[in-house]
Amino acid sequence: MMIQFLRDCDHPQSIVSIQSRAKVDITKNQSLWEKLVNNDKIEYDPVNKTFAYKVRAAQDIMGFVQTETFDMINEGGMDYKDLKDSYSKLGNAVEELAAEGRILVIRNKDGNPRVLFYNDIQYNTMIDEEFKKMWADIGIPDETDLPKALENAGLKTMEVFEKKVVTDPKPKRSKVRSKRIKITNTHLAHIDLSKDYVPKK
Repeated sequence: MMIQFLRDCDHPQSIVSIQSRAKVDITKNQSLWEKLVNNDKIEYDPVNKTFAYKVRAAQDIMGFVQTETFDMINEGGMDYKDLKDSYSKLGNAVEELAAEGRILVIRNKDGNPRVLFYNDIQYNTMIDEEFKKMWADIGIPDETDLPKALENAGLKTMEVFEKKVVTDPKPKRSKVRSKRIKITNTHLAHIDLSKDYVPKK
């Protein structure tokens, strides 16, 4: 209830205002106090002892999107759903910022915002209208037809490039070589061993 109250307010709220709305003395409830002070989406001012939702206007959204775009450059922008419960007028503010060209919006199929990017104008480049039309006219095949379309274009899907299982080569058996026997008994030199030996009588 307190979170919703702060979200709906456009300016910081004092402890007295929160207590009056929530009917709870947050200064005497240590657990509740810590949850409010340590909440990532709530800003606590210890000097004035006020609480405020961090996102209260379009400019606050710009600050979040700009920070996230550069801090999470490898991740890619800021998820719209991360801001969805931060500001009651978020949808209107996002559309306003997008129309002004201050942010870039990636949308779902239903047209709702999905990812927000800070639009750094120094990287904006003029593109020829003919090139834009050529790009827009490129048809994207349906997911089920994509493998066939790739094949027709002479391309392969990633499945083709999967590493084949390398089987361990079978160890080669060493050939058994017959050893030649050298006769060293000189007293048998006169006997032809290729013939059956028949002793003389």
